[in-house]
Amino acid sequence: MKIIVDTLGADRGADVIIRGALEALQEQSAYDLILAADPSAVEGFSYDASRVEILPALSFVTNDDNPREMVKGKQETSMVLSLEKLRDDAEVAAMITAGSTGCALVGACFHLGLSKGLLQPALASALPTQNGKWVILCDCGSNLSPKAKDLGDYARLSAAFAKAYYADDVNANDRLPKVGLVNVGQEKGKGLPLQQEAFELLSSMSGESFEFAGNIEGTDILAGQVDAAVCDGFTGNVLLKALEKAGNIAAEIVEDHVSAKNADLQKHGSEVAEKIRGTFDYNNRAGAVFLGTKKLLIKAHGAATEDTITSCILQAVRLLEGGFGK
Repeated sequence: MKIIVDTLGADRGADVIIRGALEALQEQSAYDLILAADPSAVEGFSYDASRVEILPALSFVTNDDNPREMVKGKQETSMVLSLEKLRDDAEVAAMITAGSTGCALVGACFHLGLSKGLLQPALASALPTQNGKWVILCDCGSNLSPKAKDLGDYARLSAAFAKAYYADDVNANDRLPKVGLVNVGQEKGKGLPLQQEAFELLSSMSGESFEFAGNIEGTDILAGQVDAAVCDGFTGNVLLKALEKAGNIAAEIVEDHVSAKNADLQKHGSEVAEKIRGTFDYNNRAGAVFLGTKKLLIKAHGAATEDTITSCILQAVRLLEGGFGK
């Protein structure tokens, strides 16, 4: 089985993506790689040619491109070539891209395909919780104005995500993943009509593939009480970026406070600050997963580093081995 990596279109250039992909090749043996790349860009790298296939691609989509053009007019770009390879080749199980999120979203709909009943995929990201586990936040920006039915799909899909990868105790204790609905209060009847309708729907779905934990507030998301938190893409995107910034601010406060108190503790303060930054840094959390696509598609941050790409590939391997997407 193979994982295809779109090496073009990232902020830091193709070399960073290629290095990260080849590093992941050394860290796992279950999946070989296909690199959608300019062949000349790969020539300077040393790798096991028996485990790496090159899919020649010379052009790529940019963040300035209109995602609607992914339906036609972008057929020779690395992203479209990768999506079509993922769709058509039974040996290719997953795809990683650090290219335009909007183009990846539209490309997934028209070149890869979605699960029956879905109009567009959702973006899910794993966030650290205070008890050392993870919570799946879905949607993180794919659908800004979903319907209640969409939130029901997000609950089902993010529960499967959690069961396959992050919530280890779900499998160990043979329990259903717990899913909460992000809202402005925990009581029934809170929120806008979307949240109120979604509450009733998720309540009726509870016990099928997940346990509905009811409404959860912003303070509950990182508390480790649920395995997945579902919301509209507008709310999820704001939450995701606010939490990342909060982590950076917390790290700066630690550094400034410890340095001011005692110069001897400055090194320790820097270590603590770095740990805080690492906890909230998107590069340490691999990528956001498109939920609802017919095969696994992971979107790395546009400013992805080598470590990001390595983490994304290892994330894909773990999800696939956990049965996600099957």
